[in-house]
Amino acid sequence: MTAMAYKLLLDTNVFIDALVNREPYAKSAKLILALGMIGEFDLWFSASQATDVFYILSDGGKASRADWAKEQLAKLRSFVGACAFADDDIDGALASTWRDFGDACINQVAHKVKPDAVITGNVKDFALSDFPVLDCDGLFEWIRSKDNVSYCEIAWGHPDED
Repeated sequence: MTAMAYKLLLDTNVFIDALVNREPYAKSAKLILALGMIGEFDLWFSASQATDVFYILSDGGKASRADWAKEQLAKLRSFVGACAFADDDIDGALASTWRDFGDACINQVAHKVKPDAVITGNVKDFALSDFPVLDCDGLFEWIRSKDNVSYCEIAWGHPDED
């Protein structure tokens, strides 16, 4: 166990990977959420990402999927912090040189949350970040190299098994 929980800002795609079992990061995204549930990681997302997660989980806002999507968000909110996204964050993202506005918004939130790392399935999209940016698998490699802690046994059994 690490001495202090890592504070992680998760990109929307990490939640989607875990909740709909989307590869290639489904297993490691689920492990990140599970470790967040038990307090090993301090997980965050922006309040604006909640609407994105809902929209994706509800298949574009379909009423038939809305209850399930809200249940999933309620579960996430029981252990994932939500950082407010305000006028100055929008303005900062608009004034930035980031090409993707959504990623620029997450970067603005990172400056508020001050995470140990931003976790995303699209590391290259965060090349301008002031924070370490890792994909789900990369997070576990990073922790292993920094702290000599391995979570692979939890997720995948013995490390020598295929």
